[in-house]
Amino acid sequence: MKRLVLFDIDETLIHSDGAGKRAIEFSLAKFFGHPVDLTGHSFSGKTDPQIFNEALNKLNYSLSEIESFFDQIYPLYLGQLEIEINKANTYKLHIGVLELLESLELADWAHLGLLTGNIENGARLKLKQFSLYEKFEIGAFGSDSANRLDLPEIAHKRANTHFQKPFVNSEIVIIGDAINDILCAKHYQAKSIAVNTGVTKKSDLMKHEPHFLFDSLKDTKSMIEAIMA
Repeated sequence: MKRLVLFDIDETLIHSDGAGKRAIEFSLAKFFGHPVDLTGHSFSGKTDPQIFNEALNKLNYSLSEIESFFDQIYPLYLGQLEIEINKANTYKLHIGVLELLESLELADWAHLGLLTGNIENGARLKLKQFSLYEKFEIGAFGSDSANRLDLPEIAHKRANTHFQKPFVNSEIVIIGDAINDILCAKHYQAKSIAVNTGVTKKSDLMKHEPHFLFDSLKDTKSMIEAIMA
């Protein structure tokens, strides 16, 4: 038996106290020279490029214009993200994260990776506060594709190469807090484990029928059993 276990970051592993939202607003305001308010804009389960695209579409920029901005906006975003993380009041790991990761690290059948909408350098910044980034040997990121549905295949290919093991789709487990985490797992015929630690209502997660749904990552034994199932 083997499993490729892919974790989302925001509101699955960590609570970032809105650091990402503030950094995105700052980078857009800095680039365009006027405030950009994203209050009420949904970030849940989206890739960073998707969020930037949606914000810039509201400002009536074309897709080609938006893509040309990224090389200048991303450095602004990453610089401010580090500042926002350092000054956040409640930047923390969700309950059960360390215990689950430690158990999986000891299991010779478990191979850990990330599947996140964060661009890769943003993911590194968010996890380095807890020395977690190095626990994940491979990953698929928003910088790989703006479309989250593309990310399982990217992670799968990287895992096959890195671990030198040919995982099949049914051996891939995607753990996340948002509807889009469930959808990308189903799209790729992978196992979906949803955790109700984000902003999405539990009833809304249930409607999309993940294979398993937990209130949190706290119950390590039950999580391991679900991953192995």
